This record gives sequence, structure tokens and C-alpha cells, in this order.
Amino acid sequence: MPVQASLLPAPIEQADPLAKVTLAPRTFAAVLFLAALVVGLVLVLIPVRVSTLDTTKTTKVSCGNILGGVETPQVASALGQPTDEMVLAQYVHMCEDSTNARTYPAWGLFFAGLAGCAWLVTVRRKTA
Repeated sequence: MPVQASLLPAPIEQADPLAKVTLAPRTFAAVLFLAALVVGLVLVLIPVRVSTLDTTKTTKVSCGNILGGVETPQVASALGQPTDEMVLAQYVHMCEDSTNARTYPAWGLFFAGLAGCAWLVTVRRKTA
């Protein structure tokens, strides 16, 4: 005699094991925006360094950070007060190029993270 399907117990659904370790899409976006904000801020504040042209010494010259810009007296003191003006001018130029190369990625990450955090705060969550 066949058993009716309505008399069989319903199959028990197993809980998804990845549900415990995955983030919701909004939480994942918040993590990305905060990471971009922090990385951008760190790139803005950390000083830029360039290597010296002298291959016998392995010193690095600190150029300052993006906010302060290149300070010529600081570069000159790091070089040991060079007597040749052209050497100092080359280092200042290298420092300016290095800070300019870091400017767009740093500010881009910072403002993208800031805009994303503002979006997360202002846009409502969908209610289920």
C-alpha cells in the first residue's frame, strides 16, 4: 500500500554555514567605505620620502606630507646643506613630483570613503 505524500514528514532545511561568516551587502559597503576613508587619510598624512642620488649612501630625504607640501629648508637640512643649488633644486623637484603622484589617489580614496559614509548615513535601509 503506497504512503501518501501528505503523511511524510517535511524535509528539514539545513542552515547555510556561510551565513554566519558573510556580511550583508550594506555592511560590506560600509567596510569598504571606511577602509577607503582610512587609507586615504593615512596616505595624506604619511610623509613622502625620496632616495638620494648618491649611490654610496642609502639615505632617504623626507619631503613632508601632502597637506604641508615640500619644504625646501627641510630638504636642504636632510641633504646636509648642499653647496650646489642645482642639487637642491633637483631634490625639491623630485619631492614635488612624488607628492603630486600621491595626491590624486589619496584624496580620491578619502573623498570616496567620505561620500560613501555619508550615503550610508542618509539613505534608509529597506525594510523587509
